[in-house]
Amino acid sequence: MKGKRLKDMSKRQRYLIYDFFIAYFSMGLYLILIGSALPSIKADYGISYRIGGLMMSAQQIGYLVTGVCVSMIAQRLSVKAVYLGFGILAFVGLALMMVTGNPFVLLFAMLLTGICKGSTCNFGNQLVSTMSGSNASLLNLAQAFFAVGACAAPLVAMVCGTSWRLAFAITIAVGIVMFLHGMRVEIRPEDSVSNEDSGTVDFGFFRTKIFWLCAALIMSYLAIEGSVMGWLVTYFVDSGVAKESTAQLLATALWGALLVGRFASAWLSTRFRPHHMIAVMSLGVAVCFTGLMMSHTLVPMTVSAIGLGLFMAGMYGTALGGSENLMEKYPMCMGMFIAIPGIGAALTQSAIGTIADHIGIRGGMCFLYVLVAVLLVAAALFFVYHQKKTVK
Repeated sequence: MKGKRLKDMSKRQRYLIYDFFIAYFSMGLYLILIGSALPSIKADYGISYRIGGLMMSAQQIGYLVTGVCVSMIAQRLSVKAVYLGFGILAFVGLALMMVTGNPFVLLFAMLLTGICKGSTCNFGNQLVSTMSGSNASLLNLAQAFFAVGACAAPLVAMVCGTSWRLAFAITIAVGIVMFLHGMRVEIRPEDSVSNEDSGTVDFGFFRTKIFWLCAALIMSYLAIEGSVMGWLVTYFVDSGVAKESTAQLLATALWGALLVGRFASAWLSTRFRPHHMIAVMSLGVAVCFTGLMMSHTLVPMTVSAIGLGLFMAGMYGTALGGSENLMEKYPMCMGMFIAIPGIGAALTQSAIGTIADHIGIRGGMCFLYVLVAVLLVAAALFFVYHQKKTVK
């Protein structure tokens, strides 16, 4: 198995990895909960699909900007301070959404959740990759904790019923626990979270083919996952296929599939090469997304959603695992893996909301076929690239 296993790390490193697991769990919880609560938020505040789409785009913009800036900020401040400070912003955003329906405040609140997401992904993926030697299994395991939080979010929404504010309050409490746990982490220079010692920023990864292939894979995957994640409950409800309570349950099933898929991907990545897994997962995403779009009754839509979750599950960690240690060589690389995909995801979220205002949510979701096409092309090129390296 490539890379270092969790049990081979020091106690300090294991605590840091565990903290990232908690952070990923929290991220999955608040991101999916926002999507689950979106129909209720729309109803309470009287916002349109377009505003909902702009909210999702604001989140992606925060994610993008953080990807560009966070490593540079970490060069000048304590990495731990940046990690903790940015990591609490999502819960500030949730609190703002609880108290006002002002569109500008809602957009700012979603921007904060995106900044938090970008920071967690940047530090988490980079440090897990560096400390584990780009162990795809451990990267997928970290992503699995996101799926645990994502799976829990619709359940929290169901338990709280019509009180989405109570669900947000519970999530804020989880964020406080995460912050307190993070206060004890120790991040050392050898963890290579930034070029702090040299004071330089190396963008040499831009000259590598594998960076652009991984960026295309991650961009298309994140745009698809983020859109499905944000609009799935609305899609089921507004398509007339299910009531909101049933749609919440279906969203739980989707993220349950993602959870199973991510643990399965962590196991499979120890036995199969990343480019083989990416090829199979990309084809599966295309087939299941088509099933979701073409179905008009509950059972086939549910089966397609679960299949989509299974095939999407390991995409992120496996793509990073096949990046040939770029994040270890170039600390700014993870920031670009966040920023470049963030552009595509932000444009996609806004486009879906705008299209949905004119022709309905099903028509808006069909826009994702553009990203499915990009995913398939990038997966094919990724496969050819690694296959040639294997032959050599």
